[in-house]
Amino acid sequence: MSKTFVRDATGLTKQLSGWDALGVILSGIGLLFVFNAIGLTVGIYPKANPVVTPVFGYLLVLPLAAVYVLFSIAMPRTGGDYIWTSRIFHPIVGFTINFTITLISLSFVGSIGTAVVSWAVSEELYDLGKIYGNSGLVNEAVAVQTPSTEFWLAVVFIIVAALLVASSTKWTAKFLRYWTYLSWVIGAIFIVTVISAGTSGFISHFNALSGSNYTGIISAGLQAGAYNGMPPALSYDTLYAGALGLLGYLAFNYSAYFASEVKQNVRSQIFAQFGGVSIFVVFSVIMIATMYFGEGVSFANSMAVLWGTGSPSYPYVNLPMGSGLSMFWAPNPILVTLFNGSFIVASFALGVSILFTLSRNIFAWSFDRVAPVALADVNPRTGTPLKSIFVMSVIALFYAYVTNYQFGMLAEIFSYGTAGIFLAFIVVCLAAVIFPFRRKDLFDSAPDIAKKRIGGVPLISICGVLGLISSSIVIYAIILPSIGGPFAKVLVEGIIPTFIIGAVLYAVSYAIRRHQGINLNLIQKEIPPE
Repeated sequence: MSKTFVRDATGLTKQLSGWDALGVILSGIGLLFVFNAIGLTVGIYPKANPVVTPVFGYLLVLPLAAVYVLFSIAMPRTGGDYIWTSRIFHPIVGFTINFTITLISLSFVGSIGTAVVSWAVSEELYDLGKIYGNSGLVNEAVAVQTPSTEFWLAVVFIIVAALLVASSTKWTAKFLRYWTYLSWVIGAIFIVTVISAGTSGFISHFNALSGSNYTGIISAGLQAGAYNGMPPALSYDTLYAGALGLLGYLAFNYSAYFASEVKQNVRSQIFAQFGGVSIFVVFSVIMIATMYFGEGVSFANSMAVLWGTGSPSYPYVNLPMGSGLSMFWAPNPILVTLFNGSFIVASFALGVSILFTLSRNIFAWSFDRVAPVALADVNPRTGTPLKSIFVMSVIALFYAYVTNYQFGMLAEIFSYGTAGIFLAFIVVCLAAVIFPFRRKDLFDSAPDIAKKRIGGVPLISICGVLGLISSSIVIYAIILPSIGGPFAKVLVEGIIPTFIIGAVLYAVSYAIRRHQGINLNLIQKEIPPE
């Protein structure tokens, strides 16, 4: 009978540091996506406190991060949760879960063009038009928002990102790491800009440039349901907004998927995953507080609600992004371009991070012979899995088409698809709960930190239970009626079928390999070589 794995070593080398892994995670999270935090949070939950919501999200993500850290230390292999759940439950479970996470996460890349055009390019044109009194630019800010423009921009971003990822693991990691450093600098420049202008400066420039009136916006917002003043920090609305805000932490676990390429894995996984979410919560709270108080809390609440309800009183071109509204703190074209442009680069870096990380999942499927074995090839010159990256890029391009041309039911799926990721996380957490008991051999052979017990109970099992609770809270927050949308239909016609498709694909692969004399059930018996 043929051997289970494609070869005795993956061919991927340990060339990534903990700082590299941190850069991949923070680029996947997107530090400067915080510019949209107030508009989206308060637009969906008008009574939520946007400054506190990242803290709730942080508390909810910690047990999930702990599960992924401990697993990536116990079984540091390419593919992450695919390897763990395959070995603890069954290969069909591992493949189905990882397939779902991979497919839905890739859909984020497809939305890059829409986000960039609507929330950066359009706002940049609008801001410059207002600063220079150029009505042509203001009109172009609206005209540029077409499915065609958004689609082709996404195509360019995906192709360039794929070429970078394919060319070199080292250079990909360097780009993401140094972009992370630069994001901190841009954030600091933004904070200084806002504090220097103050709320009074914002009000003065808003009244002069917007064509509207500051107090009038507050009045209109209050009539539309905006909260007058700062909402309470401790409330169900803030908790649910924080749970929904946990979506901003997605990518916290990316280093687990390329663990076999990380040097000093134990220390690096702890540093990258816990460090990533901790840096993000601090950065988010500071940036959101700066924007919230810099605009004036009642005004910020009103802008978000007027945007969320589609009110004709809304005085801006798109989502009230901190980057776009920066012209009211400092009508300086250089600064406005820096902040709007940083959102564009952050979106590109997101695509790079996703394609780099998730291509390793396809590689892992192939290395186990679940997917075509050719996808596990590593190019000897670049040291990267070119074929896996190519497949990822093609799927991302398909998602770009779906996102921008609203291809039937698929377009609705992606608005709620993140619920599917947390359903998958529930299975991963269940695996963590039973890992020390079901696969005692693997648990006992793991590094000491992965075997740590508290009161005689394995730490990974405790984290698994807490992860089950946090994942359930997030799913509930996503499907709350205040968000709207046909979630039940999406669940039945979109999310559940994604799991089913994964299971069917495994079953087909199993039958083919069985015919070739390869028993894929042997995957469950051992972890693959590095």
